Amino acid sequence: MRTEGSGVLEEIIQQWTAAQAVGAAGLSPAEVWLYYLGSGGRLDEVELEGYLAGLLMISATQRDLASDAINELLEDRDLPVDGAHYSTGEVAAESGFAEYLRPLVTTPEGYRFDRPPVTGSPACGSDGSAAGTDRDQERQAETEFRRCQALYGSGLLETRTEERFDRITAYAREHFGVSSASISFITEDRQIIKSVTGPIGQDLPRELSLCAVTIQKDRTLVISNAAVDPAFRDHPLVAGGPRARFYAGHPISTADGWRIGSLCVIDDRPRAFTVDDERDLKRLAAQVQIEMWLNPGH
Repeated sequence: MRTEGSGVLEEIIQQWTAAQAVGAAGLSPAEVWLYYLGSGGRLDEVELEGYLAGLLMISATQRDLASDAINELLEDRDLPVDGAHYSTGEVAAESGFAEYLRPLVTTPEGYRFDRPPVTGSPACGSDGSAAGTDRDQERQAETEFRRCQALYGSGLLETRTEERFDRITAYAREHFGVSSASISFITEDRQIIKSVTGPIGQDLPRELSLCAVTIQKDRTLVISNAAVDPAFRDHPLVAGGPRARFYAGHPISTADGWRIGSLCVIDDRPRAFTVDDERDLKRLAAQVQIEMWLNPGH
């Protein structure tokens, strides 16, 4: 793990914190833009709105000016919201807003996809007895309940397919050259498809969902050739049905860290997935998240 203060902050994470601050504080892009101009920003209103919506990346200098604008707004209105972060720890220290910034911890790749909050120490008896196992099961049940609560609270299951998500799956399918790309959400017993481009992707019982496996951990799940993978070769989606061979998926999280679904790409032929491919999939998953956070229940 690494922290913001240890070096340059990954640009997508800086964008994520700006989007989260704007959404949590209920700020409009227009008012952020006015403060941004006052800080010396050079982008027009549409460009800044594109940055805050996760559709456009801008230079480090302009990102830092946008962070200044957001943090100044938060200070002026005395809003108890974590501020927008800066491209480096040095810039943050010079900004005058460092005290408003919660320390960021990122994965080794430089991306922040939060794990659900865990409270207390590991539940186990002093001798590893069944009492500890019972407490483990109770905590797991509570964690799953809160995860599903976060999903239902997002309002994303109350709307049908949305063009804003369809744009991302269409781009993912073309970019990776696969037969299908989809965004799915995992309830307590179902996989619900929010967006799909291509023939592979449908609502399923949770026990048949590869995306349900994806959300179990905070990482990208890659299956290069499911037909020869001992963990997946007998899976119904591999041995029958669409005869999926390649799968790569990354979790999608709510703003407070609950993994509620995934962005995945699937093909009916085996294929490799490079480190750069994983990076690109994570970036697209981050775009889905930013869209969710900025426009909940859109």
